[in-house]
Amino acid sequence: MRCHRCSKPVTSQFVRAFDKVWHRECFVCAGCKKPVAGQYIRRKGQPWHTACFRKAFIPDCVVCQKPLSNQYLQDYWGNKYCITHRSYASCTSCSRIVCGPVTGGGMRFPDGLTICNLCTVSGVSTPGRVQQLALEMRSVLRSLGLNLYEAETPVRLADRDELHSNSRHDNHDEHPLLGLAIWSTTYVGKRIVGRQFKEILIQTNLPEEHFRTVLIHELTHAWFFYNNPKGGAIPLQVEEGICVLVEYLWLKSQKTEDARYRRAMIERCKDPIYGEGFQKALKAKQLLKLSSLCRYILENKKFPSRLAAFFYD
Repeated sequence: MRCHRCSKPVTSQFVRAFDKVWHRECFVCAGCKKPVAGQYIRRKGQPWHTACFRKAFIPDCVVCQKPLSNQYLQDYWGNKYCITHRSYASCTSCSRIVCGPVTGGGMRFPDGLTICNLCTVSGVSTPGRVQQLALEMRSVLRSLGLNLYEAETPVRLADRDELHSNSRHDNHDEHPLLGLAIWSTTYVGKRIVGRQFKEILIQTNLPEEHFRTVLIHELTHAWFFYNNPKGGAIPLQVEEGICVLVEYLWLKSQKTEDARYRRAMIERCKDPIYGEGFQKALKAKQLLKLSSLCRYILENKKFPSRLAAFFYD
């Protein structure tokens, strides 16, 4: 009779396990390599101390540091946590669970928007940086075929109250209000006699890549404003869908993990305005190049059918 581990003869006390025979000193935990006595867990023909097995194969909760049960939650970044911590907020910018061990905390606003401390470290918070990024993103928009030329698009940072007080609609359940393009229209009766683009507002302290994403979205609204002098109403789903599409196209050019995350969030969004609008815009982009697609929308106030696109471009 020979030991399964060392193949030497067994002449004294031994352990019988897994239909095999082991010297007591050879029957060791596959994790810590110390002898196993009492209860153990079998994995791939090897014994494991319960504690060693949990450490190796059962992750700890990132919040309380205790081993997770069979049911747990996980954010996009792989942070796993107990279901009992589901009340913890997720960062509006990066979606990480906001807690000390993961993000070092964060700030939650009265309307529910939460920005974690990982994101605020790279947050855009100065007028000088805002203006630099505004010039860069106007250039990006131009490279996509939507040129603002000399049109004025002032950009500044804003807090939650100012953003909400200037919002033109309340469709922000699945798409948090982080930026606004503001303009005014003057009517005499039903006739438009004046239109003025005022400014773009963006949530303060957004991380730079997220700030750029929100900014190019709002600059696309500005492009529609300046190229729609008669002020004909474009359906909200159509215009927002195109603006999200422009975000998406820019993010595809970025090779960061954050950009991949933001693209994934756009692709998964089920919001009837922003999510469904994006999906329709993406399909329309397969029919027309972006500049032609936007011109079609200005003229027809809807996405093109395949037949309409064929005869348009």
